Amino acid sequence: MTEPVKPTPTLSRRVLRNIALRIGIVALVLTAVSYYYSYWRFQEEALVNLGKYIAARSQLESEPFLQAEINTKRLRDEFVRRMALYGDTDPAPRFHQLFNQERDGVWRVRLELDDFEHQATVALLPNVKLTPEFMREVLVGFDLTSQYGPAHRSRYYDTFIDLNVSDGSVIFLPDLNYARNGSVADFAAELPTEIGATPARNPERKTFWTGIYFDKQAIQWMVSVVTPIDYLGRFVGGAGQDVLLDELIERTNSISIPGTHNFIITRDGDLVAHPGRMNQIRDAGGAYRVTDMDDAELRGLYESVLKATPTRPFVESLDGSAWLGVAPIKGANWLFVSVYPKRMLQEKAALAASMVLLLGLIALVLELAVMAWTLRHDVAQPLSRLKGAILALAAGKRSDNLDTHRDDELGELARTFDGMATTIELHRHKLEELVEQRTEELAVRNMELEAANLRLIQLNEEKNELLTIAAHDLKNPVASIQGMTKLIVGKLGEWSSERIEDRLLGIVKLSERMQRILGNLLDINALEAGLYQLQPERLSLDVLCPELVASWETRLAEKQQYCIYTPNGLEVTADRQAMWQVLDNLISNASKYAPHQTTIRLEAVAIGERVQVRVSDQGPGIATHEMERLFRKFSRLSAVPTGGEHTTGLGLSIVKRLAEAMDGKVGCESVLGHGATFYVDLPIAGDKVPG
Repeated sequence: MTEPVKPTPTLSRRVLRNIALRIGIVALVLTAVSYYYSYWRFQEEALVNLGKYIAARSQLESEPFLQAEINTKRLRDEFVRRMALYGDTDPAPRFHQLFNQERDGVWRVRLELDDFEHQATVALLPNVKLTPEFMREVLVGFDLTSQYGPAHRSRYYDTFIDLNVSDGSVIFLPDLNYARNGSVADFAAELPTEIGATPARNPERKTFWTGIYFDKQAIQWMVSVVTPIDYLGRFVGGAGQDVLLDELIERTNSISIPGTHNFIITRDGDLVAHPGRMNQIRDAGGAYRVTDMDDAELRGLYESVLKATPTRPFVESLDGSAWLGVAPIKGANWLFVSVYPKRMLQEKAALAASMVLLLGLIALVLELAVMAWTLRHDVAQPLSRLKGAILALAAGKRSDNLDTHRDDELGELARTFDGMATTIELHRHKLEELVEQRTEELAVRNMELEAANLRLIQLNEEKNELLTIAAHDLKNPVASIQGMTKLIVGKLGEWSSERIEDRLLGIVKLSERMQRILGNLLDINALEAGLYQLQPERLSLDVLCPELVASWETRLAEKQQYCIYTPNGLEVTADRQAMWQVLDNLISNASKYAPHQTTIRLEAVAIGERVQVRVSDQGPGIATHEMERLFRKFSRLSAVPTGGEHTTGLGLSIVKRLAEAMDGKVGCESVLGHGATFYVDLPIAGDKVPG
């Protein structure tokens, strides 16, 4: 007997190599997943913190601007109130007591009264007209700026009132004597703060802000806010304050989330503050518009910033390298922007992923060592015993040296091998069950064939009935036509033309009857064979129904009947020819069973997204037990036509099939002895008509 081949030691190495490869791939995948998960988690956390940061900065930086607008509006309101209190009081004594015209022609506060550190200074152009009204305006402006200026000094550079553009300037500025340091040319220059308050430039009379500028006397960046002043419908000037920007710029450039930087920009693209562009802003006189400069980086950031909204304050830069948090600086209507480089998120995510990868490699080495020992003791040796059992079975012997006591896959394999005979027996029983199942399926098929055979018998009976109806219903009209024709030929020379015409009309009616019978037979055949082609369209009932009623006037007149249609403005989605045939059959059915001198009503009502077209008669009605046979083929009920008309029992069957082909349904409402109402339910016409 051949001795069992001992397992080669390469099995363990091959398994370990494959396991190491798979674990390594899993570790790399987990590292990648960890990287992306960490990246998105860090990004979400960063955006939340960035949102809180820009909201806080927006509130902080907006407050001085909003307060400056409030201050200038209060100054304007108080100016108007005090002008009203002055009334017609002569201002000249006090005016000349406070002011005098100096050598350069400028009117200023008298030198002995000039205390610019504690009260306002005044500069009036030499050619100004000192009307009483203007002198009152100067005095009110002097009093207001002297009182309000010191109160606002802690937060604002100055408080001023410009009168009649550049005719007069009243300002509280304790840092220097503005009125005495300036020349006539300085005071005569029309500044943006003065021109912007005029009705021509500011017809809406709104508070406005100037652009930023670097004041050479104050040696500081600032911006001005001005509220126009009108009194009794007349332009007076503007009340304003200069807001220093150095602290705002310093905070913007130096206080930021670590790794990020901030900048402030106007909605028009003028750069206000930027940690790396302050020299360029100063060289441009505060008018550093990024769209006009050769600065692709800032221009790209500006274009991205404009996409931000109050509900979506975070946008990506055009190159995708950073998140931009955008918040408005209210009042000045500027945008505070914090640039958060995605590189920071990537570095954090890479660090987290690296730790995962390192720990994974350490775990891999330990797992391989444990697996090597496990493979040798728990896999290689049981497989060797199983191989020996297989060889013994091939030799016709049975081995008991199997690990059937184990609870793992190898134990299951040993038990499976040991139960092979039982499994074969189970398979035999399974085959018997399959044979029984197939036998039952054949029985079901035989029953289905029997049902199909019964259906064929039924269809054959219907065919025979159809041929019988066709032969019977066509035989009488043909015989009548033949008889009338022979009679007319024999009496052609004896009868009058009126009598011959009457007989010919009788032949026409008989031919129409034959045509209707053949039409019904052809229609029911086409519908059952699926050859009846419909073309749905938007169909106006107010167009179709009057035409149909008009076509029935002559036939209804024979029984002195009337068909009334009530216009409704409704439209349905249906095939015109099929709809005509449906309603024509229903009117024919109503006329056939309704008494003479009665009215047939044709109407339609909208029910939700459907339209119900109703045909009502005053006939004998339909018994309850006959309702279920109403729309069957060849169905004939107990009611008898009131004019001796002929019926094939196909009309209502055709109506049902045509209505269902147009996504509709038919029905009947009747009380025996009180007439009947047949209705067709169709979809109301929508925006589109299905093809």
